[in-house]
Amino acid sequence: MVVYADILFFENLLANCLILKLTSAISGIALKTLRMIFASSLGALYAVITVAAPDRAFLSALLTRIIVSTLMILIAFKIRTISEFMRRWGMMLLSAFLLAGCTYALSSFMDGGAVSGAGFMYISPPGILKAFIFSAGLCTVLVRPIGRILSGKAFKEGSIVPVYLRVGDKSVRFYALIDTGNSLIDPITGYPVMVVEADSVKSLLPAEIYESVISNNMELYAGNEESPWFKRIHLIPFKSIGKENGMLTGFRPDNIRIGQEGSLKEVKDVIVGICGMKLSGSDKYSALVGPALLSRI
Repeated sequence: MVVYADILFFENLLANCLILKLTSAISGIALKTLRMIFASSLGALYAVITVAAPDRAFLSALLTRIIVSTLMILIAFKIRTISEFMRRWGMMLLSAFLLAGCTYALSSFMDGGAVSGAGFMYISPPGILKAFIFSAGLCTVLVRPIGRILSGKAFKEGSIVPVYLRVGDKSVRFYALIDTGNSLIDPITGYPVMVVEADSVKSLLPAEIYESVISNNMELYAGNEESPWFKRIHLIPFKSIGKENGMLTGFRPDNIRIGQEGSLKEVKDVIVGICGMKLSGSDKYSALVGPALLSRI
């Protein structure tokens, strides 16, 4: 079989992009398109060189494959710790095995056969291409529940997890309690609300907003439409024991990262509700996370 370098490069570029997307979905780590393309191109170039020089045994050696996959992970994702790297790398291997396994299995039902060489699979034959497309859809459906199981996101009621919250170039870190009783939803955006003690986000807030929250008087800030914070502010109605028509001041952060150390997931569509009172008597946590937010992890 004649293998064209440009077709082989494009096939592997496509497959690598999908694998990295699946890795991103499983791990919950954001993946930028440019970084994904660079990382996928490296893997595709490696495939072309390996097939073009089959007599060079070191190219197809296990150590070389490990080095290339390591570089792909480092290019595609912002890795902060060794444990985080190992998780991303393992999830990329899982995604690759899942995609390749499904493609090989389905190709036998679609008269595609199993076309491979030098350790690489070719998807251009019609049967293999159909199997690859079906496998891509199947893997996309499967990665969510797999990711939740592997990364331990089936949190139990009462679990305490770290949260990193960012607004602009400022960020804070605190702990949150998994509280299924927190069902707050912002009525305007439909985003889930994470309730946080005011002191935990004080360094992020302008002084006038902090004072408005503490005094429970948003009129102190309501007229300041020129402030960049004006569009971030949300008022969330709530009901609690002894308070039928309460109003919680909240803001929209740039993103939060939540989960377990070494396996944090990024969530952007969330509102931070600022609470002027203590949430924990033991100071073990300073925020409450409800099921609506957990469903996005």
